[in-house]
Amino acid sequence: MLRGLLVALLIAEGITVEASAWAGDPLADGRAAVAESDYVAARPALAAALEAGGHGPDELAEIYRLTGIVEAALGDAKAATDAFTQLLALSPKATLPAGTSPKLKRPFDAAVRYFKTHAPLALTIETVASPPTITLVSGSDPLGMVAKAHVVFTVDGGPERTKDVIASERTDIALPAARRIDARLAALDAHGNRLIEIGSKEVPIVIVGQPGPEPVAPVVVAAHPVEPARSRVAAAGPLPVYRRWWPYAAATAVFGGAAGYFAWTARSDSQQLDRLNADSVHHQFSEAKSVEDHARRSALFANIGLGVAGAFAIVSGVMYLAAPHDHLETRITAVPVAGGGAIVYGGNF
Repeated sequence: MLRGLLVALLIAEGITVEASAWAGDPLADGRAAVAESDYVAARPALAAALEAGGHGPDELAEIYRLTGIVEAALGDAKAATDAFTQLLALSPKATLPAGTSPKLKRPFDAAVRYFKTHAPLALTIETVASPPTITLVSGSDPLGMVAKAHVVFTVDGGPERTKDVIASERTDIALPAARRIDARLAALDAHGNRLIEIGSKEVPIVIVGQPGPEPVAPVVVAAHPVEPARSRVAAAGPLPVYRRWWPYAAATAVFGGAAGYFAWTARSDSQQLDRLNADSVHHQFSEAKSVEDHARRSALFANIGLGVAGAFAIVSGVMYLAAPHDHLETRITAVPVAGGGAIVYGGNF
């Protein structure tokens, strides 16, 4: 009876040790089972390894490679093709060893043909300094493997912090404002395995933010009065040309000058017409008619010029009155000079 109890204890201890080892590293168990061609034992070990999560890209690729081999060996060609397709999505240059049996090679070749028309998994990042943001950009995810974006970061040299965001085609991960952020990003599958890693602790993604506000110096009130601003125009900036008076004054001068010229021409033509009429015996009617027409045109232009000049003069006056003007400050001071004194008149003009 004692011997039977001892055997039972040893068997129980063996089962416990085996279960503990299995729970500790199912990937290692699956790898060992495949090496021994024990595909029946390898299948649940590899499934447990995948579901446990926490594996990096290389380990995850190995899980899919071994799973494809196991499923092909056990006769499930579809499951093998699916596993090999996920392998090539992660590692497009992956191959099977030379001399692999056709039973294993056929599903692998089917996965290779899939990527003749599909791109493998491709992810990039974009960063923005203000506000600090890392964006995970999905260039290609044909199998829909990316579930989350996982960021590990430090703010201004502080302790590491993490943040997870549900993935989309463009996944924005907002980070706190800081002078410097060091980060690394991983795209996770549904089990928490890392599909792609960008950045590392040694070579992080660096975001340099805006420096914080500088301390404000105390305001010292001057003991002497501060000189006032020159004018409201200087404080508000120069007025546009169309709101100033002088362009309209210049137009007034131009049109006024033109009106004066045509008025002088009309008067000259009138005097010439009088001379022709007084000596009509020696001149033809057409000469008088031409001079009269010229005089009428000159008179018309003179009237138009005077009207336009008057309109510009009115606008110029309105603009001058409406525009802000400098404040005029005047001072009268008596100062001593050689031989007597003088009155100085000054100020801002």
